[in-house]
Amino acid sequence: MRFSTFPSVLILILAGITQGADIPVGSPISEQFFELSRELYGRGLLKGIEYSAPEMTEASDGSFENALIEKFNLMTGDLGSWGTTPRLTTGLWLVENARLGDENKSYPKAFPFLKVAFGRRFAANVLYRIDGELADDPRYEGKSWKGVAGLAENATINFEDGPFAARFGIERLSWGHGAYGNLMFSRQATPLTVLGITYRKWILEFHSIIGFLYPLADQLDRMKNDTSFFTSQQRYLSAHSLTIRPFGGLSVSFREVVLYGGPGRRLEPAYAFPLIWYHGEQLNSRLDDNTMIGMAADYRFNGRVWAYSEILVDDYQIDQKTRGDYEPDQLGYLGGFELYDLPIERSGVAAEYARVNNWTYNQARAHNRYINSNFAIGFPDGPDVDIISWRFWHWPVDFLRVSYLGSYRRRGEGNIDTPWSRPWLDTDHYSESFPTGTVEYRVASSIEATVLLKNGYWGNLRFDFTDIDNVENIPGSSEKIWEIRVNIGLKLPPFSREL
Repeated sequence: MRFSTFPSVLILILAGITQGADIPVGSPISEQFFELSRELYGRGLLKGIEYSAPEMTEASDGSFENALIEKFNLMTGDLGSWGTTPRLTTGLWLVENARLGDENKSYPKAFPFLKVAFGRRFAANVLYRIDGELADDPRYEGKSWKGVAGLAENATINFEDGPFAARFGIERLSWGHGAYGNLMFSRQATPLTVLGITYRKWILEFHSIIGFLYPLADQLDRMKNDTSFFTSQQRYLSAHSLTIRPFGGLSVSFREVVLYGGPGRRLEPAYAFPLIWYHGEQLNSRLDDNTMIGMAADYRFNGRVWAYSEILVDDYQIDQKTRGDYEPDQLGYLGGFELYDLPIERSGVAAEYARVNNWTYNQARAHNRYINSNFAIGFPDGPDVDIISWRFWHWPVDFLRVSYLGSYRRRGEGNIDTPWSRPWLDTDHYSESFPTGTVEYRVASSIEATVLLKNGYWGNLRFDFTDIDNVENIPGSSEKIWEIRVNIGLKLPPFSREL
């Protein structure tokens, strides 16, 4: 057995009965509440999980669905409403994560938050993450003190007036419905500094953000080693999304994102305009910025069936006339479904498949690669990877969920920071396999039990087994990993006072 480290991906999604939440998707209090919110959404009880300000649908008293809503609101309700009078609210979530394997480790985590509501239109939020597991992650580039790292998960000033909302500050983005991760913005990415606007009216929902990314690690290292050096490789991101809900449980989203920057580059005013076509602007400017488009759709039927899909197009070659036209298509696909109460009441069955081709998210200019603070912004395992996963769960009683989770993953030798070598220019007809090179094969199985209690306590016990062939893409190497995970969380009673 071996202990494997990974960053805490603990998610809190806020929802209110009549007024929207202002903490966006991705605030990491507990992965268990993220899973709960997905089930509520799939059952038709939650109107949205992609962005802030979802609304909850009423359920009949005494029903199983109502029990789920009560548990969801217990953990999130104090942040879900602004109210009509100025109010200060502060609180604290505590989480203890233990990992038992070849190396036994324990990670205490704390998530203090502060919210100031100035009335019906203005509010400010600050949510911090203090986490030893983050300090252990090799991708983490920030500071740590005595094995503990910390960062602002959410720190925003919010304005809301009817269908229009705006926010400025730091938040974690998640666009999509994937259980494991999304293609354009995944919850596993580090929080971004953004200026965002939202407009909801009729069957339309429009979102636009301007993001500010951190310089690359080698630039920061040069500043550390040479005090006279100051990085000029500023990096920016703009994205917009239009969602249409024509009828019933159907939603269709059209999205686009552009990442740009480099030596001396400043914030591009054209990309700051939310209605412009980024790729067309990039072509006309003749600047080699990194643009991607995406489309997503999901459909919910009768509270029993939920199907969703997403596609991302980074680059696609239409012609095959020159050597450059043989550049591999840089695409991502994701699709899945969930079935509820079929055939057993209070249960669920789900499956999901995701694939990201090699070279996707990558770019010739390092500052345009789709990363921030050394974490992928898009699919967390991509590129050059595909994964199929399946889940079964049952609620024998209102406070207990038992689950089985399985997955099969293939990962090639391509990475998001692989040097842009253009091998397709060296031959008349270029093609490459998927996944590329020596493929790592990983089969994982988990059995877990999760308890959600009314007093704010929750607990999770999970047994994992992972079988890996060609570990780290090394031919012939293999490994079997057993691990026990124990998670205990507590939400302390919040303090609230009118100002």
